[in-house]
Amino acid sequence: MNEQSISVFYEGKPYSVAASDTTRYHKVKDAILENDWEKVYKSLDITTIIEDFTNGDISVTGDAVYYKDTERLHGVVVDKLLELLKAGLKDSTPLIKFISNLLENPSQTSVSELYDFLQYKSLPIDEDGLVIGYKGVNDDYMSCNGNTETIVLQGRVDSDGHIFNGVGEKVEVERRCVDDNRSNGCSTGLHIGSHNYATSWGDRTMIVRFNPKDAVSVPKDSSCQKLRVCKYEVIGELGRDDQEIEEPLYNSQGRVEESITLNGRVIPLA
Repeated sequence: MNEQSISVFYEGKPYSVAASDTTRYHKVKDAILENDWEKVYKSLDITTIIEDFTNGDISVTGDAVYYKDTERLHGVVVDKLLELLKAGLKDSTPLIKFISNLLENPSQTSVSELYDFLQYKSLPIDEDGLVIGYKGVNDDYMSCNGNTETIVLQGRVDSDGHIFNGVGEKVEVERRCVDDNRSNGCSTGLHIGSHNYATSWGDRTMIVRFNPKDAVSVPKDSSCQKLRVCKYEVIGELGRDDQEIEEPLYNSQGRVEESITLNGRVIPLA
């Protein structure tokens, strides 16, 4: 027991109660100090404890999450997975897929920086474990900035290096063309931002999704509200008065929604 958490072994299984779970933490703590182990058991509320399971390369044992059974995972995303499972989440596949995708990112630095971006706003994910973000573009759907030296592998680009961002477009550049130095604010690469950041750029705001394995860097400027990636897909467009998306794009059956409704207006998704 310490100021951050209490760990208890019950019938051969470890259970952990975080201090942030104030009510349960103090109930368990008081029961331990009273040497009342029956009360400890009841205060743990074992019914909320996660059953051990494996989904792909991710396995959960007690309050621990492992990758390929050997590497224990930590961080805000893992905490969120455990929180949702304890709350009764029936389909953890989207979040499991997100974690698996994230672990395919070849850069440890990129993974660490992506947490900074995701913690700014609770951005939604889809059933494939891809992250939904925003991108500001010009009125003709071309990117606000262009770079003729960037190698574009997928997508339409003009002679000045501006890339077309119409709904349904898949854009990809060579990863080595994306600046991985977060100290550089405006630099080379494909940019995605939070709703607040994206709406401050260009004439249109596009809804895009990206695989966390394709995240490269999160610049320190703009309070970590933007990131550079090497690949994304444009899946929709926000109207000028639409607010940011605050719900997952996959429905209760685990299927991706074909559209979303904002301010009473239906927005089709590619």
